Amino acid sequence: MFQVTTPQSSEDWQAYYQLRWQVLRAPWGQPRGSEQDDLEQDAEHRFIRNNKGDVLGVARLHFNNQKQAQVRYMAVAEGHRGQHLGSRLLHELEVVAWTQNAEELVLDARERALSFYERHGYEVVGKGHLAFGEVQHWKMVKRKPSEPGWFRRPDWTKVLQDTWRESIPISDAMGIKVESYTDWQFSTRADLKANLNLHNSMFAGSIYSMATLTGWGATYLALKEQELDGNIVLADANIKYLKPLTTAPSATVTLADCQGELSALNEEGKAKYLVPVNVYDGDVLVAKFEGTFVVVR
Repeated sequence: MFQVTTPQSSEDWQAYYQLRWQVLRAPWGQPRGSEQDDLEQDAEHRFIRNNKGDVLGVARLHFNNQKQAQVRYMAVAEGHRGQHLGSRLLHELEVVAWTQNAEELVLDARERALSFYERHGYEVVGKGHLAFGEVQHWKMVKRKPSEPGWFRRPDWTKVLQDTWRESIPISDAMGIKVESYTDWQFSTRADLKANLNLHNSMFAGSIYSMATLTGWGATYLALKEQELDGNIVLADANIKYLKPLTTAPSATVTLADCQGELSALNEEGKAKYLVPVNVYDGDVLVAKFEGTFVVVR
């Protein structure tokens, strides 16, 4: 799995700036050094490397003032696009901005990237500068969502969270909340103290319930993505408990691992969706759940 990290060594920084120049400046004949500005020392920098150490994506965040942060120099290496690397970088920068109390994020998007940013909640607010005499930019802004991790479609995740609270009261008692929704995964967290057994670990039933709600939530969001609507029920499930959960409960669905044709809902009136859910204690995998959800029109 790709991880977003911060450049540390001189080799890291050289590779980081090399990719930034290679993607954002070299095609227009700009010299090395043009990929940097006066804010480098005061900014947050992130990059993604593969197992070979190659830098695949870079991005930067700086604050314009206490309430407004700006994303700049987003770049993904050619040949590695379409793997959600840009989304991972943007998500990391947003979490940094929101947790440092920014109220809005701004950026100047190249025309070809408008749909990417719009998909992640940014709105065009005006025409920006024309770079190199030919690359039109557009000014975009995104307001702070209710939760830092609500990256993709925070309006949907808010409705999902409210639905759980209002329709499934036990979810609120267990402290189960949407943690993040991105292009590649959906995750939740729970309040350990509300789910402790006499061994000071999380109840097996609570782990099962959190996994079920996480799978249900992933199904709900998949329906929204396809502009479909239906009643979601758990038809079948199995779970394997690997270790006790004693510190930080969370559950994650990798969206690419879900199976099923939800479009069958329109033709047949129902559809099946298989959702694998991994439950973690911090970074440690403690349970594996697989649920088959049936959606009825």
